[in-house]
Amino acid sequence: MKVILADDHQLFLEGLSSLLKLISNYEIVDKVANTNDLINSVMKHQPDLVIQDYRMPETNAITIINKIKSIFPKTKVILLTGVQSNEIYKQILNSKADGILLKEISGDDLLSGIHGVIAGQRILSPAVQNCLKSYDHGLSRKEFEVLELIFEGMNSLEIAERLMRSPKTIENHRYNLMKKLNVRNVAELMRYVHNSGVLDG
Repeated sequence: MKVILADDHQLFLEGLSSLLKLISNYEIVDKVANTNDLINSVMKHQPDLVIQDYRMPETNAITIINKIKSIFPKTKVILLTGVQSNEIYKQILNSKADGILLKEISGDDLLSGIHGVIAGQRILSPAVQNCLKSYDHGLSRKEFEVLELIFEGMNSLEIAERLMRSPKTIENHRYNLMKKLNVRNVAELMRYVHNSGVLDG
């Protein structure tokens, strides 16, 4: 299994390399630090798997992913990102990436994600899935977090303490999410959650 790693942070690149070397059938054929070198390396090695960072010098990462997949459709591409943005997740989801994983995940979760992608699955980190759900329902990331805690039975003061925000801020989030979901009270909100599946998974 030929693998190319692409990240402009040398320390992270070496750590990822060390992790993959624990798997006997994975051969790291190249490590690159920008998207131009990545394309050249892919053309040269025709790898089975590319693991690349979202933010790298030169060309936009999504453009590179789509280019790789158009030339070598059988090559699996996993995008790693430390960015937490609904808009960016939505863009990545519309790309041809086979996996979208957060850099903060554990080594075991990363290896599990890689195995899933190689097996033909499209793998998304749970946090990415939640952000995409919140985006689809018109909620900001914070509003979605508040919704989850309301559903757990917490009041605004408890949520404020959990999220380390002021009660007034939580009340604002609460008001905005209920307005966006077109519900008037907690009972209607609970019904919406049950019927929509917004918190499923």
